[in-house]
Amino acid sequence: MSTATLTRSEASAATRPARRPMSRPTRQWLLLGAVAVYVVVLAVRLRNTAFIDEALYINAGNAYLDHWFGGRPLGDAGAFFSGLPVLYPVLAALIDSVGGLYLVRAFSLACVLATALLLFGTARRLWGRRAGLLAAATFLLSGPVVFIGWLGTFDALVVALLALGLWLGLARSGIPSAVLLGIVLTLATLTKYTAGLFVPVVLAATVVAGAMGLRRAGVAAAVAVGSLAVVWTQGGADVARDVAFTTTGRQALSPVGAGELFGLLIDHLAFLILLAVVALVLMWRAGGWRLRVLGLGLVTAAAALPVGQMILGEAVSFEKHLAYSVLLLALPIGWGLAHVSRLPLMVTPVVLAVMIMALFPLVRADAMYRWPNVASVLAAIEYDPQPGLYISSATDALDYHTRDLPGIAWETTFELYFEGEEGIQAAVANERYELVILRTASVGNAEQDSLQATFLAALEQNPAYGLAFEPFPASTTPGDEWLIYSHR
Repeated sequence: MSTATLTRSEASAATRPARRPMSRPTRQWLLLGAVAVYVVVLAVRLRNTAFIDEALYINAGNAYLDHWFGGRPLGDAGAFFSGLPVLYPVLAALIDSVGGLYLVRAFSLACVLATALLLFGTARRLWGRRAGLLAAATFLLSGPVVFIGWLGTFDALVVALLALGLWLGLARSGIPSAVLLGIVLTLATLTKYTAGLFVPVVLAATVVAGAMGLRRAGVAAAVAVGSLAVVWTQGGADVARDVAFTTTGRQALSPVGAGELFGLLIDHLAFLILLAVVALVLMWRAGGWRLRVLGLGLVTAAAALPVGQMILGEAVSFEKHLAYSVLLLALPIGWGLAHVSRLPLMVTPVVLAVMIMALFPLVRADAMYRWPNVASVLAAIEYDPQPGLYISSATDALDYHTRDLPGIAWETTFELYFEGEEGIQAAVANERYELVILRTASVGNAEQDSLQATFLAALEQNPAYGLAFEPFPASTTPGDEWLIYSHR
């Protein structure tokens, strides 16, 4: 058929350039973007007033800023913190001054997304794009990760720094990157002292990564140790005290049985643990010694923090610390899923595995985000805000939300309970407080529960205090109520 006899549509089709099929890297980036959007939606839908740690860090950061630029006394702001108070707390306070609590949480979300990109880059360099995509997806599709991604605490930033360390150690080469690795590991450790537990893991992974690994790890270790020594020397007794209280000499603040913590571990990570075990078996069969050692080391290190807390019986931060375990599990799981997907007829099971992972944060992130909401207490305070000293078992959150109310100062029940029963009774007899806000639920510590009972009994016996409002629910747990006593 001649060109003259072609129809108009046929002629147009013949002259129009053919569409290029979407490249594989482009499809993978789109898939990773879809997972990221899903996680962002899951995170931003979480709603609650300030978590105690969020408020504590922002309040401390503001105290440092006021001390540096306004000359106000610093007091004990930042004491007994799990990281240097001049780092994350000050950063969080600056972000809060610009956009409030939601912007502080958005910063954490940005850190989580950056971590996923770093895992993608690390796994892609080691094993290819498919492994990178699956490692990043494994990390993002986890309840603890979504949780810390919308929580204004140290953790998301520290996880991102550790991921940057893994990327520098495993995906880069040369001495300059080793120096940078040492700086990053120092910053992670100072931001949260617990991160120091993972410094040997990152350095060991660097050794396994290649022929120059030992030299690069030595340079990074020298930089990190030297930098930490300088900070330790400058910080003196305060740093030593905080490290011992929060990490090396820690005693359980909310002691629970190991079985209960193991149950939480299974609730959050059972599927990932199964995938990690399968990946280790496949690594042992298919890989050389470097792959085997790297996989086994990462999976073993992932168990260190939760097992340590189970031995200690410490429930505080247990669930959010599982995000550190997910970070380390993501790389071997990404390799394992990519390896399986290349076997005949195995792409569909891998897709199903990712879909199963996507279901967990739908429920688990919500379950962790249910700390007591203080909105009703704030409404009660704002009904008739009298100046004076207030005390509460939720002081940090209430102090954060009432900072614009003039004439109100806050004290924590933890400070009062240090004075013992006689000190508590004297404080009530001397009518120290204008408002007392307590919860009837147990704090998980028998000694503190006993001291709170002493506090309540003293308030009931002193005619200068009375209930300002009828008790109202503090949570969905039966018997957990807010009690607000006002000075008459």
